[in-house]
Amino acid sequence: MAAKQKLGNPFFVTAVLVLMINDWYCKPNFHNVLTGKLSDFAGLFAFAYFLGALWPRRVLLVHTATLVLFMVWKSPLAQPFIDSLNGAGVPIDRVVDYSDYVALLVLPLSYYLFNASGSYCLKPVLRNLVICFSVLSFVATSMVRGKYTKITGINKTYSFNFSKRELVSRVNSLQLEYIKDLDKYVRSHNSSKSLKISPDTANIDFDSKTNTFYFSSNFNKKDTIAQLLDYKRLQDADTIRLRTMHSDINISGDGKHSELKLLGLMRYVELRDKSDAQEKAVGLFEKWVIKKIDKGYGK
Repeated sequence: MAAKQKLGNPFFVTAVLVLMINDWYCKPNFHNVLTGKLSDFAGLFAFAYFLGALWPRRVLLVHTATLVLFMVWKSPLAQPFIDSLNGAGVPIDRVVDYSDYVALLVLPLSYYLFNASGSYCLKPVLRNLVICFSVLSFVATSMVRGKYTKITGINKTYSFNFSKRELVSRVNSLQLEYIKDLDKYVRSHNSSKSLKISPDTANIDFDSKTNTFYFSSNFNKKDTIAQLLDYKRLQDADTIRLRTMHSDINISGDGKHSELKLLGLMRYVELRDKSDAQEKAVGLFEKWVIKKIDKGYGK
């Protein structure tokens, strides 16, 4: 408990404030090299110092681990992890720029100031407030600023050399795998100690009557995340419609060929992104859905 009192250190508090102001105001309005480097310096200093307060007996270890993790994060090695999160709807990003490694020079200063810092006798409410804002600043520094945007009128068709029944089966398999991964995340999130700071519990519910999976949390409405298609019930329909919070598609075909028509998508569009949002959204859909279906996902 005494170690957490070190979170009252003016250098640490200043670093957190700089990180929050820079990420929440300066970056969206004045995105440039300076704002990017400022986040790296302030973030590394505050993050390592913060972990030291949580594990005071492993201060050197957490600073070393922070160094290694930052080097990996700023390299192509982290891209598969980032792509997986983006594919699951988590808007997170970073730029591979090896010049950012210069910010690692702040870690020895963080280590020294933590060991030299005294206790500041923070009251529990104030201490928890500092912890809360610190966690928010660390999470926000990698979150992409923007908003969820519904993209309609895409009307792009993908053809497959297998039956409509097979296409439905592969779409169902892909949805079940997504639910499996999301369930792991939800279980991990709900058991996290961070809930004491931000009590946002998440839930995945299944409606057996409609074969529909729903996602909800304290801070979010109930959304359809997947709907398993009953081919026996739908096989006579010329077109099968599947709508979730992520996409809107039509499935058609016969006993030898099938088609998937992409009607619309929901995508998190960055405020700083001036490129074609639809083109990017379709590209991600093709990578995470069409390619997997074409390769025989679930077989």
